Amino acid sequence: MGLGTVMLAALTGLSAAGPAQAAGTPPCTALPCDGADPSAVTSWASAPRVVNQTTLPSGAQVKLMAGKPSWDSGTEYAWVEGKFGSSPGKFWMSYHYNVFESAFAYRVAEHPRAYRSTAGTTGMFVKAPHNAGEFAAGCLSDGIKTACVGGTSEKVTRVDDVSPCDPVCKVVDPAAQDLSKWAYVSRPDYRKVTLPSGAWVQQVTAQPRWDRSPQFNWAEAGNLSAGGKVWLEQWQGAGRWGDVYTRITDPRATRTTDGSTLGFAVSNVRACVTDGTNTRCTQEGDTTEPTQAPCATLPCKGVDPATVTEWMPNGGPLVIEDANIYQGGRLQIYQGRPAWDPTHVYYWGKAELPPRAGVSAQLMTHEAEGPDSRPQRPVPIPGTALTASGTTPMVGFDPLAPGDTRIAGLVNDAKTWAFATQQGDNTYQTDIEGTPAPCAAQPCTGLTPASVTAWRVGPAVWKTAKLASGAQVSLYGGLPKWSVSDFYAWAETTGGATVWLEDKAPGGEYRKVADGRVLAATTGESVRACITDGTQTVCTTP
Repeated sequence: MGLGTVMLAALTGLSAAGPAQAAGTPPCTALPCDGADPSAVTSWASAPRVVNQTTLPSGAQVKLMAGKPSWDSGTEYAWVEGKFGSSPGKFWMSYHYNVFESAFAYRVAEHPRAYRSTAGTTGMFVKAPHNAGEFAAGCLSDGIKTACVGGTSEKVTRVDDVSPCDPVCKVVDPAAQDLSKWAYVSRPDYRKVTLPSGAWVQQVTAQPRWDRSPQFNWAEAGNLSAGGKVWLEQWQGAGRWGDVYTRITDPRATRTTDGSTLGFAVSNVRACVTDGTNTRCTQEGDTTEPTQAPCATLPCKGVDPATVTEWMPNGGPLVIEDANIYQGGRLQIYQGRPAWDPTHVYYWGKAELPPRAGVSAQLMTHEAEGPDSRPQRPVPIPGTALTASGTTPMVGFDPLAPGDTRIAGLVNDAKTWAFATQQGDNTYQTDIEGTPAPCAAQPCTGLTPASVTAWRVGPAVWKTAKLASGAQVSLYGGLPKWSVSDFYAWAETTGGATVWLEDKAPGGEYRKVADGRVLAATTGESVRACITDGTQTVCTTP
């Protein structure tokens, strides 16, 4: 079995759920019915209520709703209602939780029906899942502001400016920002140094009020003359004789005239100034120049981590993720900063694979995109596949590159696969597991729901539509246990009418993607099931 077979799956099957749902009957094969349509619930044990809501200046509105359906009366579900005003946008479900005392984190709901780009409602999801202290929140972005309601407290409402970068900024120009609107801009006296010539540098630390905003650092220069210069350096750790710093090599982190460098989303920095005779920095420590790299262009490719003899003081090899199958294959993902390249973060995998056919391990990239930071399908990194125990070459990532690309890895021991990623919630080293896929390349096509024998997220009715004759089509969706990230949808009917599945093409028009009762991978935002009796044709609404 090739790696593509493993990459997002393995055969497990489904006994198909019937397309019609009687009142009080769960619209899924197993509780909880995450992703079900709240508007299709006909009987409630606890009536829907508005948990919290807010309206943005554009007229966009987001509501977090909650209620207990009769078919699962002991569980409170939450969903998000949204509408847009003068500008388009998106709204989605997320979960907020307390990591440490007064330190909160969040994760997006990893389900296709948790996201919408048109007015309406998301699917319904368990309001307080098993994670301790974790509660549902509803978020909406209109391209100008992002609002979130609920979360760690039902009455919490947070409204921020939208980040000007997708999904997060790494470098900004302070001169182009209205800093008076930022959360804080810190210019402490102890982060300013002045040379005898009068040349000075001020280290500035600041944070915007954006929906996704790291802390930025930059240097401000004054009284520079010919030969003068200011620049930023990043702390690499405590060395044998003191703190070690290396210069940020991006040319925008250096300035030879009065004014500001660009701001960089890096922590533990210092600012330095020289007038050609004297040099001082805002913090003590030694500036260390990188050793000779084994390549002409950074980041280096194909380097064996065993050949690295020196690491930055705070950048030695560290296991950051562990895809570990019980009594089976294992892939540990390492991170490190070689002394010859402190500006990139390098990753590599160490695999333990049983001596049998069909085993493999692979490093992958895992992106998040859009205002909701929604994770995308992981992509294999060329040159990092293993078919026996061993170590992959190192792969360099630029932490200041645009976008949100993280490292991930997949291991397959021919019986089970395990996937681990740095994307999303990285509070702990965790993985997900499944069994090998029934197809040679992902996503799988042409399969029927009856062929799936096990599900990670069970089948649920997402939407229904009915003809005047009474014939009905149901849009089903679920996550097979053999799929790492792709949800699959399909259309079912109660009668003899013809049904099929449609989804939007890249150009925005709908096109047929599968016949009735045939699975198709979907992001879920625009997929719909259609039905015709030869006279009338209707489709479910997104």
